[in-house]
Amino acid sequence: MIIRGCQTRLADYFLAGAFFAAARFAGAFFATAFFAGAFLATAFFAGAFFATAFFAGAFLTAAFFAGAFFATAFFAGAFLAAAFFAGAFLAAAFFAGAFFATAFFAGAFLATAFFAAGATFPPWVSTLHQIGTSRSPP
Repeated sequence: MIIRGCQTRLADYFLAGAFFAAARFAGAFFATAFFAGAFLATAFFAGAFFATAFFAGAFLTAAFFAGAFFATAFFAGAFLAAAFFAGAFLAAAFFAGAFFATAFFAGAFLATAFFAAGATFPPWVSTLHQIGTSRSPP
């Protein structure tokens, strides 16, 4: 067959068709490879996203446990402060008791000194009123 002065054979058409078919299949192959690469890139970035979320969760977990540690330290301090104030209260009660015991023993000392001097109650029976009388003591 002759077209405008070019002689072509039927085999040339088959070869051209085979070339275009190969080019089409090569294009389909490369498009498939491209989309496979895009899929793998998407999977990679999804993995990176989930890894970031995991490490963010790990960070927040560490922050939570740090907060729990500081809360425990706070409550331990509050417990020790309560124990300190309880001790201070008991010490104040002890010193108040010591004060009242001192007052009691001072009163007992004064009463003993008063009765040791020979005073009696009521005062009109007291030996202090008998000083200077004509009667001599026994």
